[in-house]
Amino acid sequence: MPQVIPLADAGRLRSFFNDTGYTESNLKGLGFRDLASSRLRNMPRLLYKTQEPTPLNTLLRWFWLGITQNRAEAGKQVSNEVVGLLLACGLLSEENGQLAPQAMLMEAAGFLIASDYTAKIDHEDPELVLWPNPTSRLLLRMAIRRHSRMTLDLGAGTGIQAMAAAAHSDRVIATDLSPRAVEFAVFNARLNGISNIEVLAGDGFEPVAGWKFDLIVSNPPFFISPSSKYLFCNNRLELDQLCRKLVRQSPEFLEEGGFFEMLCEWAEVEGESWQERIGSWLRGTGCDGWVVKAYTRDPAEYAEEQIRSTVSNPQRDAESFAEYMDYYRRLGVRFIHGGTIVMRRRSGENWIAMDEITQLPKQPFGDAMLEIFAARDFLQNLTDDALLNVTPRLSPHVRLEQTLERDSGKWRSVSLNLKMSKEFSSTVGVQPLVAEFLSECDGTQSLGDVIAKLSMKVNAPREQVRAECSQVVRRLLERGFLLH
Repeated sequence: MPQVIPLADAGRLRSFFNDTGYTESNLKGLGFRDLASSRLRNMPRLLYKTQEPTPLNTLLRWFWLGITQNRAEAGKQVSNEVVGLLLACGLLSEENGQLAPQAMLMEAAGFLIASDYTAKIDHEDPELVLWPNPTSRLLLRMAIRRHSRMTLDLGAGTGIQAMAAAAHSDRVIATDLSPRAVEFAVFNARLNGISNIEVLAGDGFEPVAGWKFDLIVSNPPFFISPSSKYLFCNNRLELDQLCRKLVRQSPEFLEEGGFFEMLCEWAEVEGESWQERIGSWLRGTGCDGWVVKAYTRDPAEYAEEQIRSTVSNPQRDAESFAEYMDYYRRLGVRFIHGGTIVMRRRSGENWIAMDEITQLPKQPFGDAMLEIFAARDFLQNLTDDALLNVTPRLSPHVRLEQTLERDSGKWRSVSLNLKMSKEFSSTVGVQPLVAEFLSECDGTQSLGDVIAKLSMKVNAPREQVRAECSQVVRRLLERGFLLH
């Protein structure tokens, strides 16, 4: 395990790695897009790519591939000072003139992150501390980056969420059930020169009992599995009940106006829609809730994915698959869904919204979430009469796309869609008259005036046009297509 490192030494190490080119963008450019993994069978290629003796290749063989190297040979590329720092902080160990790496190092989100190697999955080590992966990167993009007096990273792992939050928080608390994860998070904060993070060991909210936060972010062990083997992805509660528990407990730890953001998966069971299940979690919490479903898996497909990523011996695949499917049949699981739950503590009448999208944004979208919360607040108590006085305008990121197909020697329109090209990219089908109506929404005219023009043009009763247009406008304001 790495040891706590003096801040001055941490700065020297970071500078050396950066100057050597051990950065996320540079390594991707050199073809290091995947980690050394027995499942990918990529070790021969990575060894080949790092065979030339250079400072960068020496670092890669230690901290990307996990290869022990001779000190005398490595010392030709990496100075004795740096080797001494790596030994002192426990990133390297020495025996009989051989230098062995003790942790993997990866740059992510501008931080140098120490974690376990992928080989720990091959060994099925239950206390594996996972490296920055797609879900942790998604939570980084999702997190709200406004000023916070107190932020909680619940289930911190390597501490990457806490480190990102430290830039906009006066104080950050990071917690994890795994003592090894706590040690890694402490080391990573120090390695990256961050001093306003405190890391605590414990289960769920227990380490912060009685505290309140402006922001809570969580990437909990949410896999829906019959196994509770790995601390980083499994838990002992049935199906999705850990995520339900966190949803129900989080309001107690939020300041008024504070946000709770969680990645999670949830089950859809016989006799209950997924919306009913999630709605029961959120109702009565004293929070507004927004659920975004990003994907759906049938149980067999999901079981195969889980086994592929966590079971090292293929000879156990059939046995493991049967165990998964028996578990899902016994509990009536029809589908497994995944996405995000965002809650905001707010006095008064709370709202719950549920959306489905095909892909979560590839760019940071914390600000976009704040805008959507603001839009739903705006609409919550707005009557249709008051809505007529609003001067809506189309978002500058909205595009109108028409699809044509050839029919009898002519082009025939088959669909007309509004598409949002930023953040929550989504599509809404519209009729030509609706598209024309929306083109008039430029922020200079009230909705009532635009509706009056349309009703005259189509020679339809104004009340009918008003009701239909108001419904469309509300839906598009909620989703950010229209601004107010």
